[in-house]
Formats: sequence, structure tokens, C-alpha cells
Amino acid sequence: MPVSTGAKNHTIGQKSHFKRPYTRPCDACAHKRVRCDVEFKIDRRCTNCLVHGIECTNVRVKQRSGPRKIHKKTEQAIKSLVEGSGAFSNFRLATPSDYGSDLINPATCEKSSISLSEIRPYLRIYKSRYYALWPVLSVDDCLNLLNESAVHINDTAFFILNANNASLYALSCALCAVIARHTTFWSQEELDTMAHLGLKSCPPPEIYVREAERAIYMFDLDGILTEDQVLTSFFLHIYFSSLDEDNLQELVYLRQAISCAQMLHLRDSEVLGESPKDTSHRFKKIYYLLLITERYVSFKKQLPVILEPTMPLPSLEDDEAPDLLSGFIELAQVFSVPDCAFFNKYSLRGTTTTLDPLSESFDLLFKNEWIQDVQTKLSRSVVQVRNQSQKVNILISRTWLQSIAWLMAKDRLLLMQTTDQANFFDPRYPIHIAKDFLIQTKDMPYEAFETNGSGVIVKLSEVANALQTFIRLAPRSPETALALDELAYIHGIIMRQNSNSSLGPLIHPITETLEARRFGFYRIGWDTSCPRIESVDYEETANDHAPENVAPIPENLSLTPLLSEFEFPR
Repeated sequence: MPVSTGAKNHTIGQKSHFKRPYTRPCDACAHKRVRCDVEFKIDRRCTNCLVHGIECTNVRVKQRSGPRKIHKKTEQAIKSLVEGSGAFSNFRLATPSDYGSDLINPATCEKSSISLSEIRPYLRIYKSRYYALWPVLSVDDCLNLLNESAVHINDTAFFILNANNASLYALSCALCAVIARHTTFWSQEELDTMAHLGLKSCPPPEIYVREAERAIYMFDLDGILTEDQVLTSFFLHIYFSSLDEDNLQELVYLRQAISCAQMLHLRDSEVLGESPKDTSHRFKKIYYLLLITERYVSFKKQLPVILEPTMPLPSLEDDEAPDLLSGFIELAQVFSVPDCAFFNKYSLRGTTTTLDPLSESFDLLFKNEWIQDVQTKLSRSVVQVRNQSQKVNILISRTWLQSIAWLMAKDRLLLMQTTDQANFFDPRYPIHIAKDFLIQTKDMPYEAFETNGSGVIVKLSEVANALQTFIRLAPRSPETALALDELAYIHGIIMRQNSNSSLGPLIHPITETLEARRFGFYRIGWDTSCPRIESVDYEETANDHAPENVAPIPENLSLTPLLSEFEFPR
């Protein structure tokens, strides 16, 4: 007697071949040719449509069976029909944890290793530790918008991206990449203090970068002028500039951020006047963040400067964290003292540039009065900020610019022997500014330097360059030993930073100078082409060729040594 199975009839004794009953899939699953479970859903909405955040429909008309291999023209027509109805206007980014679920088919998901729970920890770290450096993003507003674009499945928040929120998602991923990169330089003690955020379960920095770049590509965000896109390019620049190897991506992203900002008219006072107060305030912060970054990178990479401080500074009362913004404003004021010509003249020195035909005009700018004006404004700046990371950044930047201005005066043959070490044109001026910096930072914790990244090394190496230049100019000066002591302290600060290998050439000359000093022959091997400053006070004696002792630290320079004595890093 035949036994009905509901799928295929067979007789007793024959091999059974059970087959799943055919169920008509919804329109979306039929189009993508994936398994659909709409027949088992009470709400008549299959899992795939729920995950993608689309309407689950079943309105297509059954057509006569055609060839197994669908023609490309037919496939395009079907795709146009479905997309035209809005069925695929949104798509979802899933995490690998989804693939362990029986409800979600991996073939229906856009693969991604980023979820809301993997973005939230780094945004919180940015708010607590790094907002002082880049005060341009409201973490609370960002998380609220991301939550609105998320769907929770199996206690995991996935993003439902569209053209309206993809820009914020890319910005969040770029910022997370920067913070994740910075945490790789943290000590174990620092990591333990943030263990409650779940950093161990977060992906590495390069995953966040790939997600940001993928969102930019999929939604053509690099062709859209928005503040979010400016900041996304900026943070991608920060990430690539922190890598061990030298690369062009950091420059491309910085130029892209600057160009996008200029096209947004961030420097146009009329546009700012017509914008809402909070929008105008954010414009100003973004503009000066780009100005500070560009002037630092122009020196580091020997590139011309574009941005000028023509925009009003942001006001404290308009910011959510006025205590932290005050330090940013002080830093912007320090970087705004020199004009573009200052950086272009020094960063492009020794190169063949388009500035050569205008050299005579530039020579008029770099006279005694021009350099004196820059040095006067820098020396009058008072650091009042309480945040230690910001204070270190401001002090290092000010000393760095003072060293550059002094080196310019030396190149222009404007140095002269005076009785005042604090004179801007005195050969001993690098000793004065280095002493001032060391006194004000002697009690600063290591974390205050570490937060500022590789900029600490680049800037302090130029301060060290000014000290070494003085030693070459006046090898028999009584202050030479003091200059070497200060050089050793600065070297100690530099060596404690976690630098990348590309910064090695900046550190090696300092190490060689201190090595020569340690063995008592630091006078040997100086560049004889460099003119030396001699004074009647520096008369040569019989002991001049003997190794000099280390000069004692003056009473007004009560430093806490970073190194008890100079030691080579192991």
C-alpha cells in the first residue's frame, strides 16, 4: 500500500527519498536565489528581509519557465525592477558573530568586522583622553545617530547604512582607527585601566581603516562636500602618519581634507555669519585643526603651506568642554603667530621651488625686524591651560617655533654676541628656550608626552638641532657644557616615546653628539664650514683641549633627570 509522505510517494521496502516541501520565497530572496523562511514566520517577514531592513513582499507574477542561464539583459531588467521599488535601498553590514546563527544566511550579508559595540569603546576613549587634541566631534551626538541606524539581532547591534548615515559611519571608523593605533603605544597599566570597555574584543586599527575606506567607496563620499568627510580625511591622515613606514596616503588625505574645507568656504566670514551658531563654532574648530596640522606637516615633509589664520578663533562659551577647548585655542594662537612665508621659507630651504623668482621679495621679509616680531609674540604667549597633554603640546610647539626662528636668524647671518642670553639674536638663545621648556615640563607625567604622538619627536629634534648648532658655533663657550646637559635631557624625553622607524634620522645626530660627549671628544668632527662665534670672553687656555666636565645644573634649573646619566637604548 502506498504511503503518502507529502513530498514523494514510495512503497514499503523501497529506499526513502524525503524532500523539503516547496515554499514560495519572497520577492527579495527569489531575486537573490537564497533560502527564504517566510512560510515559518508569524509576521510573514523573512529573516533576510528583517536583517536588511527591507519590506518583505510577494507580489511578483509567476512567469513561464525559461532557460536556466538567465540573459544579462533580463537580469538587469529584474534588478532595475526590484531596486526601483525600494526593496534594496538599504543594506546591512554584519559582523562575523552573525554567521554562528541559524537564522542568518552568510550569503545574504555584507561582510564587516565592525559593530556598534566595537565602535563605542574607542569613541569613549576619544572623549576622555583625546578630545583635548582634536575637539571637533561630539561623542554623545555621534553615538545617538549611530544607535538610530542600528538593528539588534541576537543582542548584537548591526548597522543599517544608507546615503544619509554612511558618512558618519566612515568618520566613526576613521576615528576609531586613530585611537586604536594610539592604544598600541600604551603601557600595560594604561590598558588595564580601560579593560572594562572591552578593548580586547575590538579588531585591530587596520580593520577600521578598511571599513572607513569601503564606506567612502560604496557611497562615493569623497565626492560629497560635508564636514564629516573633511574630518574623515583628517583622521585617516592622522592614522597613516603614525605608521612605521613612510607613505603618501597621509599627505593625500590631508590635502583632500584641506581642499574639501576650502570648497565648503570654511574661511568665508559671510558663510559663517549666516550659519547657525553651533555650525559656525564647529567650522572654526575644524579650520584651525587643519591649519595646525598643515603647518606641522609642511615642516616635516617640506611642503608649502596654504591656510592662513584669517578666521576668528572659536569661543569657549559655545563648546561642550570649554576647559579643554581653551588649550586648543592657545595652541592655535601659537601656530598663528608665523605666517605662511615663515614655514615656506624654512621648510623649502635647500630645494628648487617656484619661490626662487621671488627670492628678493622674500629676503625683505626675513630681516631682523620680521624675525624679532615673530620671536616677541611667541615669547609673550602664556600657557594657562590645566590639561597636561595640552600644556606639553603648547610648550613643545612654542619652543619648536622659537628654535626655527633662531635658525633662520643664523642662516641670515643675523646672530651677534650680546650680554643677554634671552636676546633673540644671541648665539646662546637655544639654551635659554630649552631651559625654559625643561623647567615647565619637569613634573609632567610620561602620558602627557605620549598622548601627543610622534610630533613630540619631530619638534624636540629641531630644538636639539638648535642646541647642536650653538655648540658648533661656539665650541669654547662656557655654556657649551650646559647646552650638552640640556641636549641629554631632551634626548631622554625623545627616547621614551614609542617612535616609528622613519624618525630614526632625526634621533641619530643627537645620539652621536652625546656619544662623543660621553667619551670626551665631542669637539671632533664638527662641520668646519659652519661659522663660529668667538668672543673675547672665550679665550683659549691650556685646558681647552682636555675633556670638559659636565657643567652643574644651575639652581634655577632644578630638573628631575629622565636619565641618571646618558645611556644608549638597548
